[in-house]
Amino acid sequence: MKKTLLATAIAGAMVYGATAAQAATVYDQDGTQVDVYGRINLGVTTGGYDGSYSAFDATTGEEVGVVVKESGSEFVDVFSRFGFRARHQVSPDLQVFANMEFRPQLNAQNTDSMQIRNSFVGLQGDSWGMVRVGNFDGVLYQAVTSNFEIQEYEGFTSTSGGATSARGDSIQYSTPNLQGFQAHVQAKHLSGNNRNDSETVRLTDGQEVLLLETESPSAIAGDGDNSSTVSWQAAVNYEWQDLYLGLGYNQSKDVSDRGARYAGGANNPAGEDIWAAAALYQFTPAFRAGLKYEEVTDLVDNPSATAIENLWTVMGVFDYGMGEIYADYNRVRMAQDGVDSQNRWTLGANYRFSQPMYVWAEVVDYDFDSEQAIEDITDDLRFTVGLRYDF
Repeated sequence: MKKTLLATAIAGAMVYGATAAQAATVYDQDGTQVDVYGRINLGVTTGGYDGSYSAFDATTGEEVGVVVKESGSEFVDVFSRFGFRARHQVSPDLQVFANMEFRPQLNAQNTDSMQIRNSFVGLQGDSWGMVRVGNFDGVLYQAVTSNFEIQEYEGFTSTSGGATSARGDSIQYSTPNLQGFQAHVQAKHLSGNNRNDSETVRLTDGQEVLLLETESPSAIAGDGDNSSTVSWQAAVNYEWQDLYLGLGYNQSKDVSDRGARYAGGANNPAGEDIWAAAALYQFTPAFRAGLKYEEVTDLVDNPSATAIENLWTVMGVFDYGMGEIYADYNRVRMAQDGVDSQNRWTLGANYRFSQPMYVWAEVVDYDFDSEQAIEDITDDLRFTVGLRYDF
């Protein structure tokens, strides 16, 4: 089978993530190799919507209160990170590996703790596959939806992103590459121990919102269903020459009615049983495009106004030599009755000064309407420019 640029990029990102491709070896002795990798990505953004409301009425499913301003200019850290990757070749068909990754906020001085992400240990062999345990992206995202995350900052739309029912307390098994075919399964453990049970009652009177909260410090043994449970994911992908196909399922188990809880990435609040399918094709060494469909098939009774039921995505990336031009379009059907479907799109480009550093710019519209006047369209656009260095 021909090993394409697309297949190589996907295979490298499945285990360690895209950033790790720039890793530098800092230790290599007695069969053990340790790499350090990361990126610094800073940007300035402005525009978009004054997005979210300050409160949510659980009885009606409506957002209430005042609108939080989010459309002004802002200096932002764009998911900067650094990490360590270690591996040891035990035998010709057995390699052990480990990964630790951290995400600090670099745009300003702060005393907050860094986010812990992509930290796991595992074993891998060419003849039997790969097993890992810890904190990592979900297998549906790895095999299907991640291939459409072309944006630097905002605009990626999915019902099952990397964190959805993932990034913690998980175990994954992936088969070896079998003539282009590969399968993946993942289980995320949801513990019923020490749950901080809380009940919030929201009463609305015009613009005034009263929040009444009662909390118990921990789950009480024998009081209700505090048993642990598991949320499952599975995915398959197939590569043939310049074609890549992916299909995946994420249970996204709803545990709101029991004592178990999510640690790390939570479930999709829109509902359970997420399915996604995608096809990508490398038309030329410089141009690739893809088509994706996702659906949440078991919706909750009162989804929020922002919850997504299903979406179609079309995406394209063109490498012009010194960088890339990329775009996507998403047709999004909302889960709540009465909320109109949305048209979302992204247009971006970057220019690479050198192999590790490039400048980028993006425009995102979260709800384009063909009946909008030009001045209305530009009012809703989010513009972001940034500078990124990979190491």
